[in-house]
Amino acid sequence: MDNIDPVYNIAENLVNSVAMFRDRVAIETKTADTIKTLTYGQLGDRVNSFAHFLSSQSILKSDRVGMVIENRPEFAVIFFALSYIGAIAVPLDPHMTTKDAKNILSDAGAKLVLVSKETQAIVEPLKDFIPSISIEDIKESGASQGFKKATIEPDEVMLLLYTSGTTDLPKGVMLTHKNLCSNFHSLKKLKIFSAKDIVLSVLPLYHSYAMMTTFLAPLFSGAKVVYVPSDWPEKLGEYIKTSRATVFIGVPQIYHMMHSRMMKKIGEIHGLAGMYVRLVIKFGLAKIFLRKIKNAFGKNLRFFVSGGAKLDKDVARDFFKLGLKVIEGYGLTETSPVASLNPLKRQKIGSIGKPIVGVELKIMNKDADGIGEIAIKGPNVMKGYYKKEEKTKEVMRDEWFLSGDLGYEDKDGYFYVTGRSKEMIVLSSGKNVFPEEVEKHYSQTPYIKEMCAMGVVKEKGGSKLEYLHGIIVPDTEFFKERGEMNLRQVMASTFDNLSQGVPGYRRIMGFTLTQTPLPRTMLGKLKRYEVKNKFLPLILEEGKKKQELSPEDKELIESEIGRKLIDCLKESLDIEGDIHPSDSIELDLGVDSLSRVELMLAIEKCFDVDIPDEMAMAEIFTAKDMILKVGELLNQPSAISHQLSAQSNKSQAVHWSEILKQPLPKDFQKKISLRLSWTDYMFAFFVKGFISLFFRLFYLLRVQGAYKIPKKGPYVLCVNHTSFFDGLIVTAGVPFRILLGLFFIAFRRYFIAPVIRNFVRRARIIPIDASQIIEAMQGSAFILKHNKALCIFPEGERSIDGKVKEFKKGIGIIAKEYDIPLVPVYIKGAFEAWPRTQRFPKLHPIKIRFGDPVSKKDLIERGMKLGAEDEYDAICMAIRDEVDKLK
Repeated sequence: MDNIDPVYNIAENLVNSVAMFRDRVAIETKTADTIKTLTYGQLGDRVNSFAHFLSSQSILKSDRVGMVIENRPEFAVIFFALSYIGAIAVPLDPHMTTKDAKNILSDAGAKLVLVSKETQAIVEPLKDFIPSISIEDIKESGASQGFKKATIEPDEVMLLLYTSGTTDLPKGVMLTHKNLCSNFHSLKKLKIFSAKDIVLSVLPLYHSYAMMTTFLAPLFSGAKVVYVPSDWPEKLGEYIKTSRATVFIGVPQIYHMMHSRMMKKIGEIHGLAGMYVRLVIKFGLAKIFLRKIKNAFGKNLRFFVSGGAKLDKDVARDFFKLGLKVIEGYGLTETSPVASLNPLKRQKIGSIGKPIVGVELKIMNKDADGIGEIAIKGPNVMKGYYKKEEKTKEVMRDEWFLSGDLGYEDKDGYFYVTGRSKEMIVLSSGKNVFPEEVEKHYSQTPYIKEMCAMGVVKEKGGSKLEYLHGIIVPDTEFFKERGEMNLRQVMASTFDNLSQGVPGYRRIMGFTLTQTPLPRTMLGKLKRYEVKNKFLPLILEEGKKKQELSPEDKELIESEIGRKLIDCLKESLDIEGDIHPSDSIELDLGVDSLSRVELMLAIEKCFDVDIPDEMAMAEIFTAKDMILKVGELLNQPSAISHQLSAQSNKSQAVHWSEILKQPLPKDFQKKISLRLSWTDYMFAFFVKGFISLFFRLFYLLRVQGAYKIPKKGPYVLCVNHTSFFDGLIVTAGVPFRILLGLFFIAFRRYFIAPVIRNFVRRARIIPIDASQIIEAMQGSAFILKHNKALCIFPEGERSIDGKVKEFKKGIGIIAKEYDIPLVPVYIKGAFEAWPRTQRFPKLHPIKIRFGDPVSKKDLIERGMKLGAEDEYDAICMAIRDEVDKLK
């Protein structure tokens, strides 16, 4: 086949494949319980038959025909049948809205639209606008065989593809027979596909990348294309293996998913085995010593191909280390689509490779660093945008297509993409920011599921404030796993960490949290203009527009439970305005962890129900969640009526004194060892001795005022929090007899390693989840009631700048309800030694200073003078002030 002269006609290329590979399987379709095959001969017969049918429907040469068809053999039959007639295919997203379908079909001037039973609902409302035919109905019509193919010139349009539009509205790209066939012939010369290949098809065929690499090029090469069920994201490895695929075509999103799963499994291998696996991977020897990784995808797989967007270099590098070859390509719909590929044998990770055969790439308008716009020239470049001559002129310069992508060429002729010019944020300072780079940096944290960075200009004080703003979709499942409820606080803290060391103009200075997935193309690219159009007005207004209630939400909020619960929320939270079902408990209603406890108890009293702690702290994120969960608990109609009428319309006040009097759960009591064994004494003696020696020797630790600590409990040490070292410094600073009765409250996530878990009980560390607020408060009360002492870091997290932050309400509750003294403690130098933004510590002198104990009465008096609203706040403000004075 390599010796045959290039044929620039889609129909003729199919005819050649049918003639050469007539008895081979062209398309295999896997379902849950069946496998159906279509040979090249059968494909040719069906195409002839379908072309005759289309002709009987008055479809003529150059007519546009819409295709709303999912990945299935009929897509190939229809597409090739249209090529026989000389008509133009207009493929559409089978998941698009009726409105979008109408806009595209109208712009294209489509004469007919072909659908399946699965997609018929999209065009059904358009029956008065354009006729549609279901492919299932055509099968029953018994179309006759034989069809005389139209005479087609290479420059005639075969395909009208509407771009997904990441920065602008979609445009119809006219691709000719020559455009498409030349792209196939270029790939053929590079030996990407052969008749021996099996190509797994999961990407949507209405996109040019999938159409060329999983449809036209494989079938024109005599390869087999395999379609798999829609559950392929969960079973991808299995389908690659069982289909015996030799080539897998994907997009970066898929490889990120695969990478995440593989790294997670590798991370779960512990001990010497884990160490061995990580060392083998680190030195790139997995292909030799860890063949199971490659064999997980079957022994036939030659390589993966990535395109459609830029592949993360770290992901590509890890695939390489695991012995898996990923070839990255580059192109656009306007270039049919492939323009360059990383060579099979001489790859450069992070590069889009070299131009494919017959295509030229060059960098235009280079800056001082050699970066400019990538331009493409060749027979694969589109004929133009349909009915948009001005738009076409904007992107064409003397046969060179201006891609809109910025990049550079290295000395070996390899090209690299640095960003997209239209997406680049140009600040008034003259600084250029590529949003993808910003998003990649901040998305290192698992708390972020999706992110879109945008430039924002706001009026403030008569001047313009320009900054980068992030639209964040938090990973609520990860928050639940970690027991974190304060989404905004955690995200702010995370951004503070990640912003360290980043140039000011590339820092995210504000963010908006949303639970709605960000709009993307089917290949995973962010539709930035849609994100901006949706969120920018809200950011500029600094508020949320009133949303229209859906019928479901309206029914929910007007139900008896809904009305009563909304009244309860308004009274408990002192809210005067409306509450929307989608309002976030934390973000919109301003509820923090402690307020959440108070709110849930108020609701329990209001409805006379028990809300399980797991549900209260880890399953309720919005007002709607709350209504539904309460409804689940009140699932007996008679009980609902009785309980709702039995309670007053006003919620009852909730007091922490009542909460703290409740018995501590037995499983939580087991974490607290009040009596020390002789081994505990010995453990404490040696641990304190070692820690004290370590800090005095390497950090020149000085201790001041330790004599001021009360000899007996109950009391609480209130310590500023700036470093990973803080707990150890307190251990080194307090006298040994004090340490024996001192307990520490800390988040469980820092003590999950098996070795550390065995350490915490002896060290009198009480590990808690952020969702275990009630247990934490009751546990503190339990310790204090037994005349022991607590060490608490009231800021709740390590300070980002070393300054003492606002203290959380919990310390105020404990001090007031148990009338105990608080001891202010200030650690100086720990921030410089090991701040939270630094991976490893460095040497720096440290000093810990203990202040005089302060009674509840004095704290309340001082706090009120500082402007506190209640006694809890007064204690918090006053003890913070005392800690700060110790500087």
